[in-house]
Amino acid sequence: MTKYVLTGATGALGSRVFRNLLRLVPASDIIVSLHNPSGASDEIKSSGVEIRRGDYSDPSSLLSAFAGGDKLFLVSYPSIAHQLRVKNHIAAIDAAKTCGIKHIYYTSLAFAGDSVAAVMQAHIDTERYLKQSGLTYTIIREGIYSESWPLYFGFFDPKEGKDEVVVPYSDGKIAWVHRDDLGEGTAKIIAAESGYENQTLLLSGDNPITLAGLAQLISKVLPGNRNITLKVVSEDEYVQANIHKQSEDLLRPWSTTYKALARGECATVDPLLKNLLGRELKTMEETLREMLTRDEGAAVTARYAK
Repeated sequence: MTKYVLTGATGALGSRVFRNLLRLVPASDIIVSLHNPSGASDEIKSSGVEIRRGDYSDPSSLLSAFAGGDKLFLVSYPSIAHQLRVKNHIAAIDAAKTCGIKHIYYTSLAFAGDSVAAVMQAHIDTERYLKQSGLTYTIIREGIYSESWPLYFGFFDPKEGKDEVVVPYSDGKIAWVHRDDLGEGTAKIIAAESGYENQTLLLSGDNPITLAGLAQLISKVLPGNRNITLKVVSEDEYVQANIHKQSEDLLRPWSTTYKALARGECATVDPLLKNLLGRELKTMEETLREMLTRDEGAAVTARYAK
């Protein structure tokens, strides 16, 4: 019997991994670690899994949360603050090693291992620490979420009425992938008895699209015959165009993402996810139709920009 410990199970990706893992292994084999157990979703509460308190800022709680586990699903901390992320990830890895966890599955991001993007640096540091920990690991570089497109597309909000979107440095292709597909594929990797030990995997979409191509899709989906266009500008112009939406402290580091796009860091397509699912992946146009109908752009920006 293998015991699975899941972190981040109330989050956007983690909740999907949890839901799919429940279809693959008995609920009695799953432990959910939450910094606030009272905030567990109804889905978690009614599932029959064990719920424990595990708070990254309280290492002793992680020892209790991970005790008796064999596999740990370590969801990256939901912030772009580099030092905070790394500190929390190291605390979890150290606790897992102390508790006797045998295998850690870490959710990294689908940028290059030598990425120039600021958002990837905490992942690179965590990957390095995990590899040096002596534990069996599987690093899962989760593809760029289709649902996170406003973050990459100039914090676009159709309600503003502006049809020109500005980004700094460069356009570039992104192999967008829906979180539903990532959740299912990730759960299958975790549940597998063997095959992914000490590997770095990429779960990507299968149809890379540039931001200019995204503009065309958005124009197609939005009502009113709008013609959304993309303009590449300087970093200073990008900051000035978005300073009313985000702080300069966020915009400057985030601008390095577009240097990474210029290098093709997010354009790589790997067939692994599609092979794991055995079906077609959800398209970017499907995601746009769902999100623009529900007007979710601002919520996406608020979720990640912290």
